[in-house]
Amino acid sequence: MDMDEQSAVSRQLVDLKDRSGLSIRAIARAMGYQNASSIQRYFSADYLKPALPSDFVAKLLPVLLGKGEQPITREDILALAPDSITDLDASSAPSRAATPLEIKGQVAAGLWMESGLFETDATKKTSFAGDLRFPSESQYLLQINGESLNRIAWSGDLILCVDYLEAGIEIKSGDLAVVERTRDGGHTIERTAKRIIRRNGQIELQPESDDPRFQEPVIFNEHDEEATEVRIIAKVLSVIRQVV
Repeated sequence: MDMDEQSAVSRQLVDLKDRSGLSIRAIARAMGYQNASSIQRYFSADYLKPALPSDFVAKLLPVLLGKGEQPITREDILALAPDSITDLDASSAPSRAATPLEIKGQVAAGLWMESGLFETDATKKTSFAGDLRFPSESQYLLQINGESLNRIAWSGDLILCVDYLEAGIEIKSGDLAVVERTRDGGHTIERTAKRIIRRNGQIELQPESDDPRFQEPVIFNEHDEEATEVRIIAKVLSVIRQVV
């Protein structure tokens, strides 16, 4: 078997990483490792073995399964392993316990809300767990205040957020996100939740509302000096509606 054939499994792994939108660091942490260096060698062109270790693939399976715009399948992941691996081997990988999250304040879904209103030291504990695909310490809950996302989230609903930089994931056009704006030389900090739409080098913060008051998107150019005062701080993973 020549080098190209031997390194094919590494190329397949890199392709799955790219499809998932996760960084090597995020994958490593979701698998239970502290550092990306623990798994870096498997992504390298210098890895010449025809398959990845069975225990590595077993841990990788729950991390990548279903990720990406073209969802990664079980077969895609098991194809990285030796022919001897079975679904039983994969299911025997130790699972990471879900960690209950806290509500860390509110976020406006219509207008910008100043930090003095959305930030609070009195966090509220919940029974809701985070998304096992991402590090629990990068996740938190916010309560929606406003109607400009009412097609998706009502005022009072909770949104599960992940710090996308800490989790090593990318924000893509179409994602829901929490956005922060700094004004008055840093004295005023505001946040809002909107859908991110990228067009021609510009970013639109698009409301998702039936309310006629909230139909105009906020538009800014990433390359303008003004844009340095606006930054995306979290990706919204899901909406939680409490019924009691």
